[in-house]
Amino acid sequence: MKLGIIGGTFDPIHIGHIEISLRAKKQYDLDKVIFCPVNIPSSKKPPATATTNQRIEMCKLAIVDFDFFELSMIDIRRGGVSYSINTVNDILEIEGKQHTFFLIVGEDNALEITEWERSEELLSKVKVIVAPRKHSQNVLFTNSYNAINFNEIDVSSSNIRENIKSRKKWKHFVPRQIINYIVESKLYLNE
Repeated sequence: MKLGIIGGTFDPIHIGHIEISLRAKKQYDLDKVIFCPVNIPSSKKPPATATTNQRIEMCKLAIVDFDFFELSMIDIRRGGVSYSINTVNDILEIEGKQHTFFLIVGEDNALEITEWERSEELLSKVKVIVAPRKHSQNVLFTNSYNAINFNEIDVSSSNIRENIKSRKKWKHFVPRQIINYIVESKLYLNE
C-alpha cells in the first residue's frame, strides 16, 4: 500500500489541506492519507489558538466525506513537541514497514526539511510530496522530492484566523462542515 501522511496544527484545517491531499492521492495513487494534528508545534511555529479538542473536531468534520482520509491522534497521544520523524516512526510501527510512505508538505516547509529533527532518518523512510505555495521561492527540488501538479491555493490558517478576527471574508477558505463549527464555537474572534 501507498500511504500519505500530512501533519499540521490544523488551526483551522482549510481547503488547501484537503485539496493538496486529494491531489497527492490521485497523482501518486495513494491508498489513504493520514491527517496528523500536532500536539505542540516545533519552536519555529506559533502555538495553536484553538484547543486540541477543537482542532481534532475540525479535522474530523473536514475529512468525514472521504473514506480514504484518516485521522491519527498519534502526536496528540505522544504529547510534547511534535516532530515529523516521531510521527513517521509511530505510523510505520502501526501500519507496517512493508508499505511505501509519502510525507505531504508545503513548498515552504520542503525548503527547510533538511533542518528538521533527524531529517536524514526521516528522508530515508518517506518520499516527500511537495505542494506549491503562492508566496514560496518556487525552488526546483532534488529527485527525492515529488511535486503535486496543480495551481497553488493562496490560503493559510493564520490568514483565516486574522480574517475572522477582523470580520473579513473567510468562509470560502474552509470546508463547509467547518464554517458552522467555527461560528458556533466563536473561534478566533479574540486571537
